[in-house]
Amino acid sequence: MTVWADLLAILRAENEILSSLLALGEEKQEKINDADEVIRIASDEQELVDRLAVVEQERAVLYDVIAAGRELEEWLASLSQEQQAEIGPIIVELAENLAALRSQNKLNQELLIQSLSYVQFSLNLLTGEEGPSTYAREGTGAARTSIFDRKV
Repeated sequence: MTVWADLLAILRAENEILSSLLALGEEKQEKINDADEVIRIASDEQELVDRLAVVEQERAVLYDVIAAGRELEEWLASLSQEQQAEIGPIIVELAENLAALRSQNKLNQELLIQSLSYVQFSLNLLTGEEGPSTYAREGTGAARTSIFDRKV
């Protein structure tokens, strides 16, 4: 294979890994309240992220060989129309996958925070632990306890 073909193969591999991460992220959203499943999915995600790091390292080496220190835009402009037509859709898909993954990770993080807040609220109800009362004056000592947690 040529360096060009190797670079295209690496970019396609990165897109496949990102697509797999997106699929796992969707699965995580569906199973957000099942801790065992979230742990399994997180483990699968970690394996993919490790694979992505290896593939990205290979891409960087190939890019250095083929682009010889040029910026991406400059290098893309120097390609033939045939090469641009071949690599263009791959780069667009890569950018779209990265943007979707960032958005999905942000949403999943917010869902996990909400889920953890709910679990903490439930534990507080079960154990009887109460935080400071919201409306009590400082130093009065006559604070009433409330069963409502405003986080939920």
